Amino acid sequence: MAAVDPRAKKIRAAQWRAAEEREGRQSRNALMLTQWRSGMSITEIAQEHRLSLSWTGRLLRLEGAALPPTRRGVKRTDLDVEQIIRDYESGASIQTVADNHHTSYGTVYRLLKKNKVKIRPHGGQNAIEISPLLTPRSSRNR
Repeated sequence: MAAVDPRAKKIRAAQWRAAEEREGRQSRNALMLTQWRSGMSITEIAQEHRLSLSWTGRLLRLEGAALPPTRRGVKRTDLDVEQIIRDYESGASIQTVADNHHTSYGTVYRLLKKNKVKIRPHGGQNAIEISPLLTPRSSRNR
């Protein structure tokens, strides 16, 4: 009887497990596609299969689902950049400008930085003046 190499036996077992796992993933992905076509939301499918939302969407696309393309944010073409800059440079805070233009603080901040507008320190005029609370302690308090 020929001796069986223990390493070859382990390799064959690992290949067998990998093939079974691959088949399991393929059947899971097919089930996910069926669920999506029957009206389940991507969020529900992701939760049921314990996958992230982005990974679920990717797997569904690979299976042939016609999902909307992924994107990184929405470009705001409706914002009046020149007016935003004028408002900020005339003394309005970033939050006030954002509120007036119905957008977020971050969007206004990025627009100002992109257009090389000098950002004022936080706290406005108070940040520029030295606070009386920052004076050295008197000797009698020691």
